[in-house]
Amino acid sequence: MGGKDENIICLCLFKNFEEHTKEDFNRVMDVNFYGAISLTKAVIPIMKNQRQGKVCFTSSGVDVTGFIDISSYASSKGAIESFAKCMNIEYEDSGITFHIMHPPLTDTKSSSPLPIPREFKASPEKVGKGFIKNIDSKKFLITPSFTDRISVRLSYAFSLPMGKMLVKMTKKAKRDLK
Repeated sequence: MGGKDENIICLCLFKNFEEHTKEDFNRVMDVNFYGAISLTKAVIPIMKNQRQGKVCFTSSGVDVTGFIDISSYASSKGAIESFAKCMNIEYEDSGITFHIMHPPLTDTKSSSPLPIPREFKASPEKVGKGFIKNIDSKKFLITPSFTDRISVRLSYAFSLPMGKMLVKMTKKAKRDLK
């Protein structure tokens, strides 16, 4: 370990709540949440020995706003955010910090089932370059751009109305595609 080491963990199942089984929730939590815990357990001893370290977890706007058909994913990302807050407090005097990286909706394989036109999704290259540029930020929430930071702040300030608006927009886009 040295310099900047990153690991992005993500599993998203696109099913409505009634279609989700307990096993589906467990699988998503195993990959997203427990994967983050396992990674943290592996790096903490090294970082404590070095008296410094920075752990960044990838989150999602849907853990803040909610969304349809991805309740297991959104719940797992919300758990990661709460975990990062707890770790920040627990390791405050150790030189180790914990952060949440909030990407915008990005044009990836995992977002492809969403009925949203590609032009409304950020390119993975642009998001990656933005995170590289901002990775040294001391802020708890790290975004790839100033515009994304404003969007995330609005999502926190108006979480449920924002989630409902995003669902309406998605449903409209889905109808328009037909």
